[in-house]
Amino acid sequence: MDATVKVAMLKSSQVMTANPSTAAPFTPRTTKARRASGVPPLLARALPTSVLWITSDTCHESGASFDAAQTLSRARAPVTPVELVSSKSKEKALSKGMTPVKLCSILTSTSSTILDVEVVKKLRLLLRNEAASWTEDFLRSGGYSALLTRLNEILEVEWREEQHDDQMLHELLRCFKALSTSSIGCFALRSSCPTPFVQLISLLYSDKKPGDVATRQLITELLLILFEVYPASSLPSSGGRLRREAWESSASSSNIVTLPVPHKNFFSLIRALLLTPAPPPTESPACPVSPHAFIESLHQARIYKSYLQELSDLCRDYFWVFCHPNNTIWNLSEVDEDKVEKPKAPGGMTGGVEFEAMGYFTTHFKLMNAISNSVHDLNLSSEHEMSAHRFHTDLFASGLERIILICRKASTAYYPTLHLELSRYIQWTILAKFELPWTVSRLIGPPPIALCKLRPTKSSKGDGHSPHNTPTKKRVAQPLGIVGLPPPNKVEPMKFE
Repeated sequence: MDATVKVAMLKSSQVMTANPSTAAPFTPRTTKARRASGVPPLLARALPTSVLWITSDTCHESGASFDAAQTLSRARAPVTPVELVSSKSKEKALSKGMTPVKLCSILTSTSSTILDVEVVKKLRLLLRNEAASWTEDFLRSGGYSALLTRLNEILEVEWREEQHDDQMLHELLRCFKALSTSSIGCFALRSSCPTPFVQLISLLYSDKKPGDVATRQLITELLLILFEVYPASSLPSSGGRLRREAWESSASSSNIVTLPVPHKNFFSLIRALLLTPAPPPTESPACPVSPHAFIESLHQARIYKSYLQELSDLCRDYFWVFCHPNNTIWNLSEVDEDKVEKPKAPGGMTGGVEFEAMGYFTTHFKLMNAISNSVHDLNLSSEHEMSAHRFHTDLFASGLERIILICRKASTAYYPTLHLELSRYIQWTILAKFELPWTVSRLIGPPPIALCKLRPTKSSKGDGHSPHNTPTKKRVAQPLGIVGLPPPNKVEPMKFE
């Protein structure tokens, strides 16, 4: 070791020995000393040690009484039950603080583009789950007008943001659907009809329609809700009565409802909604092109083309679903509807985009069946413009035949409800005495054996009803006399004399 380093080390050790530290080592006070300072024994056991040290010093010097709340605030606070509340309980407590007046104020004063989606979700839950009195207070405060304003505002946005605006549109539509769960909510939906249904149909026909299938299905379900808002049993024979608010009328308990002017029946209202003019495309020419007179005279009106275009787009966008060309269009008289509609445990191809799209497809056929039922009840002659025969004629002229031929190719195992609604629609056309095209009528046949009303006997297995027919097998002719269809004419051979 270097001599200079060794000398420095010896010198420093001598200095440390000559000046020892005079401070005594710190020893914590015992519990007895802390108790003598004025802290109760039971509380002394419960408090942390650091808190008791602070308490002992402060109380002994100043002689003040012990303040547990002040002491705990200066020291480490113990865990309280409030901090152990789950997030769901916090949300529930927060939703309880959302009064109808407060929610109405938020909707009125906040734009749709900056409104929190969670607030609208809470409103939807409250409209669905709270008592009807809560909904009435919300409507009294101007809640329905605020909902219409926010919906109209989000529909006028030129480019909706997917992360916020589309979610806001979806939740607002769910709020309108939640209103249908109470009688006062149904009255609110009737108060401004046909608003907002005209705007929603126009959105469905436009280039700005939502890309999410679930949102488009909500629009279709809102149209179906109109059948509950205007039940046939509550409609008067003639309209013309002025509408008024339910809470301003002493006769609000009356079951009579009136249709919006100038509609005389419900089919007229729903038909006018479906015939809403489609908005022009975004890149449409400034000057509209009009056909020549001789072309215009040959043109066949296709009034439901805009509506059926949505179904045609579904067939195009999900073409891989329709891969079963041997499927038939079920004869409704042979279908066990309870078996088809009974709840099933999810499995297989459920929850995917295809399953969601076919559910949307089924909702459209439910809507057409509900309209068919409504127009059938009018019992008008086939020449009348509002007759059932004319309704089906216009649908097939607008392109429904092609849609039927495509959608019947969907799987009967995964989408039996779609086939059931299609079968019900075919039955409505037969009741309206509409002559089905040959391309459709030739495909009418029995459903799969598992969904038949009566299982065939073992001796009838080879009569052509097997669902596993292949092109190599010789097909046996279908039995004549399908319910609702006329039997084919017997052709006699020509005789030459």
